[in-house]
Amino acid sequence: MRGAVFAPRAAAALALFAAALAPAAVHAEAIRREADTPAAEIRPPIAERRVDTRHSVAVDGRTITYTASAGTLTLRDGEGLAKASMFYVAYVADRPKGAPERPVTFLYNGGPGSSSIWLHMASFAPVRVPVGIDAGPGTALRLAPNPATLLGQTDMVFLDAIGTGYSDVFDPEEGKSYWGHDPDSASFTQAIRRYLDINGRWQSPKYLFGESYGTTRSAITALMLHKAGVQLDGIILMSSILNFAQHAPGLDRMAINQVPTYAASAWYHGKVDRGVSLDAHVEKARRFASGPYTLALAKGHDLPDAERDAVAAQMAALTGLSVDYLVQSQLRVMPDRFRKELLRGEGRVLGELDTRFTGYESDDAASDTSTDPAGDAIKGPVISSFLTYVRKDLNYRTDQPYHVSSPKNLLGIWDWSHVPPRGEKQNAMADVALDLAEAMRRNPEMRVLALNGYYDLSTPFFATEYDLSHMLLPKALRGNLTEHSYASGHMIYLDPQSLQQVHNDVSAFLTRRSGG
Repeated sequence: MRGAVFAPRAAAALALFAAALAPAAVHAEAIRREADTPAAEIRPPIAERRVDTRHSVAVDGRTITYTASAGTLTLRDGEGLAKASMFYVAYVADRPKGAPERPVTFLYNGGPGSSSIWLHMASFAPVRVPVGIDAGPGTALRLAPNPATLLGQTDMVFLDAIGTGYSDVFDPEEGKSYWGHDPDSASFTQAIRRYLDINGRWQSPKYLFGESYGTTRSAITALMLHKAGVQLDGIILMSSILNFAQHAPGLDRMAINQVPTYAASAWYHGKVDRGVSLDAHVEKARRFASGPYTLALAKGHDLPDAERDAVAAQMAALTGLSVDYLVQSQLRVMPDRFRKELLRGEGRVLGELDTRFTGYESDDAASDTSTDPAGDAIKGPVISSFLTYVRKDLNYRTDQPYHVSSPKNLLGIWDWSHVPPRGEKQNAMADVALDLAEAMRRNPEMRVLALNGYYDLSTPFFATEYDLSHMLLPKALRGNLTEHSYASGHMIYLDPQSLQQVHNDVSAFLTRRSGG
């Protein structure tokens, strides 16, 4: 669900990438290992599965009939040996005979270590759980037809990363070979090519739609796909994390990136003057963060007291935090502290994924939060709905458990290093916006749509704006990059108004019209 953020060894990554072009042949040794797997460790089948069911959904006064396919894609190494199985659910609308190929969009969440259940069940599939900021007590949070589905504009394939959902390795010892920036993207490159191959979709317009860490994956995968002969038409980034250097100790970028989100959150909760609109207040925060605030932090402990106090006063007026608190914090307030501090007087804490959500904790005097009310509000309805839906409606049955999040702490074992488009392997602080820029230069017809939420503290929108503006695109390609921000959080689709706005903007993007 979250967008956090790093490849096993470079050789393993290259092997996986090479496997994207490998022949599909079942290896006898892999079959033997599957047969010997203890019952306590239920592994996915090596042979690819696919279960098709027929459905329809009403959208804008018309009925769309479609096939839902739940199945697996077998991933192989460079020698053709089956190594892992990636689970997917595809929605393909009926196409009249002789009609042009429909677009196909590959969607996924991130983590690392998150399945794609959130995008699948709460955004643009033909069915949706109506979770959101407006879902109060008594609201029926059950799966229902989704009038905001994108099926009218594109077929959709929801993919679960290896180690999540029903996606897994055949040999438990080989999981690490998929858990890192480059091998993760290599596995998606192979899976996408495999889906295109077995479904005859090579001539379809092709898009990637990643949320959170899924945007990191999209940036790397776009370049890998280009090198593997897959010409993408576009990439949709929702709640992006592209440059991990913002987390580096000793730098101020993390603090700067958060200020406009703090300002939006304070405006929403009535902790600042609401004499101006949300957009106007956020714009003031942008100018402050990139101007006086950046200059003040750059001076470190040499910042004069008078200048510090003046900057603290400006920041207090924007963020709702007290001048004294800001001075005590040396003008640097990290998200967990902001979430605890803004509504401390009311005994409430803000959500991280969406600061509009609030909750209660046992220790009101603590400096940091211990829960995320936004995540707590949606987990139960989404998970229970999906587990019913996949068995009852999609008729997909397996003895495997569905891992909403990886049972392993992938953040602790993830290989955060990355081989950039030009240069040597980086250690931890990858900037994958450079991969995205390289993919755009190599494929000048490919367009990028970036979607961000004002109330997202996990992947702040100001960070995305900064990273995209530092891709150093030539002027001829800058028109291929479009950015939209919404009065929503990390999962922008968690309220009806934002869901419809995003639907309209993505629809326009997919149909090559300007965003609305």
